[in-house]
Amino acid sequence: MKTRHRILIACGLAGAAALAQAQSGSADMAAAIQLQPQTENGVTYMCGGIGKAEAAQMKRDAADYNLMLTFAENTGAYLADVNVNIADARGNTILDTRCGAPILLVNFPRAGSYRIRAEVAGLAVNRTVHVRGRGQAVSLLWPRRLVDRATPPPQA
Repeated sequence: MKTRHRILIACGLAGAAALAQAQSGSADMAAAIQLQPQTENGVTYMCGGIGKAEAAQMKRDAADYNLMLTFAENTGAYLADVNVNIADARGNTILDTRCGAPILLVNFPRAGSYRIRAEVAGLAVNRTVHVRGRGQAVSLLWPRRLVDRATPPPQA
């Protein structure tokens, strides 16, 4: 009887561990499934990269996009809530969005030069990129001191 009881307890513990692992895996899958591409003016884009699972998905998906933008402080800390404006060579805005995560993937309608303006806490970083194919990565960096100073102190 004791042996049977121990076997049942062992089976119960193994089942609980498997259930916990499945729930953890489904949370990772849910994070990965939530990321959906958007389209504006013929430009397909996807914003994400919060948490390990999402960042891994964004890095995998980057091969299918022309450009991967990563937003960070020059200390290496990632930034989110970045206002991004992308214009073509003529200065026409083709994408104007707010990215609530540190990675933005972009597919352009054609190869060419594009001007990127990204802004965090009122501080802008400008960059011109020359898109030729897929998988190009560009990091946009902000000095930490400036980002810290631009953030208003909490109200008491």
